[in-house]
Amino acid sequence: MSSRLTMTDTFTAIAAITTTPPLSVGAFYSPAGPTPGNVGLCLSGGGTRACVAGMGQLRALAHLQANGASLLSQVRALSTVSGGSWLGVPYLFLSSGGTSEADYLGVYNADQGTLTPHELGELPTGNAGAPMTSRAFSIGGIAAKAVMIYALAWLKSPNDPLPANMLWQSVIALNILTPQGLYLHGSNYLPSDMFTATEGSLGDIKERNPDLSLDTAYTFAAGASDTQRPFMICNMAMFDDSGSQLVPVQATGFFSGIVGAPGVADANDLSVGGGGVDSFALNATFVSASNGLATVEQLRPWSLTDIMGTSSAAFAAKVQELIRTWQRDKQAFREWMAAESSVLHDWIDQHLPPEHQADAKRLADGDPMLEDALDKLSLGSLIPSYPSWPVADPGVNPEPNQYADGGNLENTGLPSMLAYEDIDSVIVCVNSMQPITVVNRGVADGQGKWVQGSQVLVDDAIPPLFGYRPYDVDSGYVPYAQGKSGMTGDSQAYANNQVFESGEFAPFLSGLLAAASAGSRSPNKAPAILAQALAVLKNDWFGVQARDGVNIVWVYLNFSHDWRAQFENPQTQALIDAQARDETFPNYSTFSTHLSAQQINLLAHLSSWSLVSTEEKEQVFSPLFRNAPPPSGSAALPPRSRRP
Repeated sequence: MSSRLTMTDTFTAIAAITTTPPLSVGAFYSPAGPTPGNVGLCLSGGGTRACVAGMGQLRALAHLQANGASLLSQVRALSTVSGGSWLGVPYLFLSSGGTSEADYLGVYNADQGTLTPHELGELPTGNAGAPMTSRAFSIGGIAAKAVMIYALAWLKSPNDPLPANMLWQSVIALNILTPQGLYLHGSNYLPSDMFTATEGSLGDIKERNPDLSLDTAYTFAAGASDTQRPFMICNMAMFDDSGSQLVPVQATGFFSGIVGAPGVADANDLSVGGGGVDSFALNATFVSASNGLATVEQLRPWSLTDIMGTSSAAFAAKVQELIRTWQRDKQAFREWMAAESSVLHDWIDQHLPPEHQADAKRLADGDPMLEDALDKLSLGSLIPSYPSWPVADPGVNPEPNQYADGGNLENTGLPSMLAYEDIDSVIVCVNSMQPITVVNRGVADGQGKWVQGSQVLVDDAIPPLFGYRPYDVDSGYVPYAQGKSGMTGDSQAYANNQVFESGEFAPFLSGLLAAASAGSRSPNKAPAILAQALAVLKNDWFGVQARDGVNIVWVYLNFSHDWRAQFENPQTQALIDAQARDETFPNYSTFSTHLSAQQINLLAHLSSWSLVSTEEKEQVFSPLFRNAPPPSGSAALPPRSRRP
């Protein structure tokens, strides 16, 4: 839809309250087609790397078949974090008549080994990776655009400027949502649209709010050529009242909020958790609640811009760092803007309204207003902040809550998925910057040695799922249960993420290494894909209930010499080798937000090939999509998948 919301300065809305746990997808969403096996799919964070690798993984699942349909069309729920949200949120809501699903994800190429460097340099219009090919999508480019949009919003809407705490969300929406027609905004770049899952859920909102014009409401893609969309879980985090802890927030097409019971208070000293409200009403001032409905006051509905931007807000902090540097060194800022002027002009032509383009180019070329805007962006001003309140302890909320990147708390999206009791299997795509590496230490065996096969370094987000701290070069993997002294950073933030028995962590490490090695001495010969059947532990932080088990298929982003060996063109081989040697392909740095079309294509081809080739050899994925009782312990898995 394309019409604008009609709003006064504030409006009163009625929102449905969802209380939890336990949760189930089926309580909210009944897709038209079947979802046998109740399979969830998680796309981890990791910026452009995670977005592009996830694109390849969805491409592979669209190619693979079971039950007479693609596996992707039978996924029951999709959980995304940060860079995974850059891919997943637009995918769920692709507009009718816009980018086709085939162009957005690309189509699996069984003959990718014949590709030339020239062919690898081409992307379809509307492809999910296309925004990342511009130098304007570098950290420097994003920072420059943030300053420019901040100045432009002041120029175009002086009586209602863009709040700095919405700047990151608006800039990332211009890059990623605008090409898909999913960002409608006013002259100040505040979003003036909303989202909900279906026409049915939109009808419920309209019925409760007959005087509220909600004409621009994006719903899940549902055209004749669209794959059936899964239930959405977009993950972010919120600071507690002390600013020292993060609690998990999820946005769905039906409700948004904190579904667990973390036992901490928010900025208004309200006890957080217990569920959520209609997603459009999360950013609201509480008035009253009765019989499962809340009356709230809002300036605008919550939007796709809000959830996708907040889910990836770690980049806002990185952008803020660079802005701070430029504030101290204005000459460096001027030189950067002059060097990238033509790149910014191209971006302006493609992403800003025609009536804003001349002023934007004037700003990009050094108008004094630009440096005035730079000076206004104080330290920490880009942190997303929203008026919000918990359904477990509703009350007046004059102080806004500060929100953060979901990956700052939990970067796989798996615990949020496990909060839904009707998800029986999960494919977890860990698109990490950390390649699988054999190291000197591992999991202690209690006898002064390491458990065999556990001396493997993996992404920091995984050990906490089993109750272990991220790897330490001096002590290996140490359980959180041994005490929290000396923990800092991610080690402390991840302390509440355990959902699996600690005893299953060493088998995970040895199994993942065995899969990647495929009998060789190299940890990157074959796809790093491992299946486990794991009991689920109760986790109040995320609202997860204990149960006997779920099938977990771990898909870990890692180089594969088997994949490289299929390429026939010597120039393509040389390109891959140079990337692996000089650019750490495929595990690019999270803050390498700008990649070339060649890098994007190679990364997506590798990640798609990994799933398809593993399925062809071992049938790891298709058995998940069967109507069968959930597993109970490791015996439910094929022998090869259970242990190395």
